[in-house]
Amino acid sequence: MGQRSQIYVRYGNKLVVANYYQWNFGERMISRARYGIEYIKENLIQYKDYIFNNSYEMKRLGRIFDVNFDRKDVQMGQNIVQEWKEQFPDKKLFNDVVFKQQDNNDGKLFVDILKDGTIKYAFLDSECDIENVMSANQYMDRNYKNWKKSKFIESEQKLLCINNIKAIKEMAELMTKEEVEDFIQCKYEI
Repeated sequence: MGQRSQIYVRYGNKLVVANYYQWNFGERMISRARYGIEYIKENLIQYKDYIFNNSYEMKRLGRIFDVNFDRKDVQMGQNIVQEWKEQFPDKKLFNDVVFKQQDNNDGKLFVDILKDGTIKYAFLDSECDIENVMSANQYMDRNYKNWKKSKFIESEQKLLCINNIKAIKEMAELMTKEEVEDFIQCKYEI
């Protein structure tokens, strides 16, 4: 058993990243969110129509989210869509299997790239409760009460996490409940 979580990235009606992780939680998830969003902002937005139609570039984006640049750690995410194709080829089950039936005890990250280049994000808890859309700071508060004073997070990691939360807020907008609901219920190109 690990600290299981998922990261999803959408562009239009394409789910370009759907990664399942065994060891991704707390400040580790925040690091992946920050650097993944930064990579999208700095490398993909300008050429989004080309890049988001290129399977090699999408695989690369998925791997960017595998890296925790702060801890210099890599967790190889499992491709949830590929596993769905192998196990549940019934399109009616896609959204439930991909978004709601994944083992999870440390939440989910959603990143939505809009056609105009705006990047939106949201964190949800392990139950995928859309009534509780969280910012990066709220996600940390939910995972660790008084995390800034926690003896389980090194001082350097706390400072990096604070900076990562600030960077996420500067680069991306928090999604609304309705936007998260649309993300989860979208009819994706598969």
